[in-house]
Amino acid sequence: MRIKVLFILLLSLLFANITQANNEKTTVRVGISNQAFSSWDYRNIKLTSSDVVKIIAMKDANAQEQPENIEPNKIIEVVLNEGLYNIYIDGELKYEKLASPLVFSSNSDLQILELNRKGTPARYKGMLEIKNSKTPNRFNLINVVDMENYLRGVVPNEMPVSFGQEALKAQAIAARNYATNANIDSNYDVVDSTASQVYYGANSYRDISDKAVLETKGIYALYNEKPITALYFSTSAGITDDWDDVFASNQNKGSHPYLKAKIDKQGQKFITSEKDAIDFINSKNGLDTNSPKFRWNIEFERRELEEILHTTLQQQSKAGLVTPKYDGDNKIEGLKEIKVLKRTKSSKVVELLITAKTGEYKVSKELGIRRVLKKNNSMLPSGNFYIEAIGEETTETKVEEEEENNQSIADKIGNLKLFSYINQETYPKTFKITGGGFGHGVGMSQFGAYNMAKIGKKYPQILHYYYTNINLSTYPKTVYFNEWNVHYKTEFYFDKNTYKSAYLLISNPKNVTGFPFKINNLDFNNTSSVVNNKLMKINITQYLNNGMNLIDFAPLSKENKGKTITYRVELL
Repeated sequence: MRIKVLFILLLSLLFANITQANNEKTTVRVGISNQAFSSWDYRNIKLTSSDVVKIIAMKDANAQEQPENIEPNKIIEVVLNEGLYNIYIDGELKYEKLASPLVFSSNSDLQILELNRKGTPARYKGMLEIKNSKTPNRFNLINVVDMENYLRGVVPNEMPVSFGQEALKAQAIAARNYATNANIDSNYDVVDSTASQVYYGANSYRDISDKAVLETKGIYALYNEKPITALYFSTSAGITDDWDDVFASNQNKGSHPYLKAKIDKQGQKFITSEKDAIDFINSKNGLDTNSPKFRWNIEFERRELEEILHTTLQQQSKAGLVTPKYDGDNKIEGLKEIKVLKRTKSSKVVELLITAKTGEYKVSKELGIRRVLKKNNSMLPSGNFYIEAIGEETTETKVEEEEENNQSIADKIGNLKLFSYINQETYPKTFKITGGGFGHGVGMSQFGAYNMAKIGKKYPQILHYYYTNINLSTYPKTVYFNEWNVHYKTEFYFDKNTYKSAYLLISNPKNVTGFPFKINNLDFNNTSSVVNNKLMKINITQYLNNGMNLIDFAPLSKENKGKTITYRVELL
């Protein structure tokens, strides 16, 4: 059995090498978090399925044989013990000392007991993998699932299905792009929480969002032939932001040229002063006015905010976002002023100065500022805000001194103490924050997509608005010679009510002499007219179905060994 498993792994590596340049991510590795979404580390789990469960396990020298198939509806418990795994079936120990990784698969959903999603036990398509984590004697639980089923579990959780098909389709493409570019840990690509994209597995599948995923299958937003990092957020305050202004460091400035600031309403201008920012937020001018977070207010009592800052300034100091570093020794007291030092063109605060009797601290970055000004343990909805100090309150400090030189004999005899002065200082009573929007403000606004769809915009128009100079296309694939006759295929959905045309773009930089291909089983063999370093652009609209389509390139001939061509389909 071990030889068979190793053979399968080697075969997988072989075919991975064949398609080395065709790295379209068709499978996503999702780190499954605990019930509170606070950790990805486990000591044990219980799972089951309504169908047979197959288990593949690596073994150490003392392990028993490979586990046999587990009958339907059995409770399988996996327990980690000193780096190796024991498996219990309905409470009885069946296999022990199995090594990481363990893989569980079934023709039906795999269900994680004692872990709820959407109020019911968590269910997942694909496989579940258990792999040692970076934390000693703990493991990660990973759902290995195909891209489309992953998106089915993401889209209805990232966007209300009531937003309708066109907004959901825009969300599906943004989520596909996000997952394609993600690789946050050596064990998994993404996690199932807001740290990546919210993913509830099969528990949350909905017909309307399933349709949006299906009808955008194989479609990506590209910039310079590569899938963009398609950031998105809930609600725009009326102007979105450049990636450079919110996220960039000196090392990666200019790396996301497709994430540019957008003004929602004609006549609105970018923010250039504090007065502009206050007028803009009070104007309520934008596209997302039906969002409950389009405009918002939060108030802090001064002493309440001092207590909050004592904790949050320490936290953000550890992240390197507070200058000078606040260690909590000199506790925040006598909060005098919170002043905006720097804004983005959307009014987003990216530098803030906090002045108190006990010190002065500068906070940087949009997210750091939102996390410093927490209310009820929740960070500010967005960085688009202004602050007002309201009311005054006076504090008095009695300073006690014994001034022996000036005391009378009677005072000295009575050992009386004199109060030489009373220190009075005035501070704001309340700090009021007025703001707009929800989220980081870069990329696509989900409420904006919803409102564009309401007025009849199709999903390509939504995506082209929020992401600058992109094209909607299939994933670029490179065709090689290979001895096993493995074809290079692209499957995608074409909606003739959405797109007017589709073009097959073929790049032939190495002067390949011929490369036969098929479009929906229709042969195209005469490709000799493609000249070295030229881009062949073929209008293939007439050959496409209104629905799913397949482009199939045969491997290059042996005479072209070492050469390549690249192709993709652009939708217009």
